[in-house]
Amino acid sequence: MIRRIIQAIIAIGFITYSYFQMSGSEFQKDVFVFGLVGLATLAELLIEHIIINHKRLRLLIQVYYLTMKGENIRFSMSYLYTIKVDDEYLLVRNSNYGHYQLVGGKYKRLKGTQSLLKEKFDAMDDLKLPNKDLMKDDFALFIPAKKAIRFLDWFNKGKNREINHWREFYEELIEGKAKLLSRDKFPYVNYNLVGRVTTPVKRTAGWDCYEILQYDILELLPTHEQAIELSKLKALGDTDYIKWADRELINCLGYDKRTKTKHYDIGQHTKWALNMKWSKE
Repeated sequence: MIRRIIQAIIAIGFITYSYFQMSGSEFQKDVFVFGLVGLATLAELLIEHIIINHKRLRLLIQVYYLTMKGENIRFSMSYLYTIKVDDEYLLVRNSNYGHYQLVGGKYKRLKGTQSLLKEKFDAMDDLKLPNKDLMKDDFALFIPAKKAIRFLDWFNKGKNREINHWREFYEELIEGKAKLLSRDKFPYVNYNLVGRVTTPVKRTAGWDCYEILQYDILELLPTHEQAIELSKLKALGDTDYIKWADRELINCLGYDKRTKTKHYDIGQHTKWALNMKWSKE
């Protein structure tokens, strides 16, 4: 973007110089046309850029602004499963913050990805998160704002990074944080990729930084046997680790309008995932 601005200034300079300093010169028209063509070409590139990126124009403007300020942006890249039984969704307790959320979590930065992130995007670790046990090498990091769009484009292509979504399902429901589903009935899972939710650039409480959160939303498609086991799990009721919540309760982040009581805290990103869009609430 900065390069385009410099090119525009040069083109305007040619136009201005030809008009004020070359009056009567046989080259005046050539220099003026040269500047005009350069300016028109840049305008065409700008319009093309806006058309291609119109859906994320706000993000582009925010990132360009932070680039001018020399800021870094914190990225957190995750995936979430919607697991639905009888119009209620399975939620699990977040071990860091205590709220409840859909099954899932952050992608991992695998061995080859680590060096690529540093070389191509000058990535820096998020030192406020513990880098051990199940949270080791989670995909939460800082990227210079000037490389933020390139980083997002690279990540969303799904090349040279973790793309398997089995790990978090296994850790949260089968073996790891809890043993709620049997390995015999769940040797694998099928799911549809519903879409992706990306937040705008925003300030983050507790981190005092700019941040972008991104979630790939997956809809679990259980086999007949898996559906039976999930129904049995739901029949056991809520525990401290899992809850079953309907859409209305999730949209109110745990507050039940019907009973006018707060049952428990539900993470905002759970609401975003169900509605497939970010919101301030």
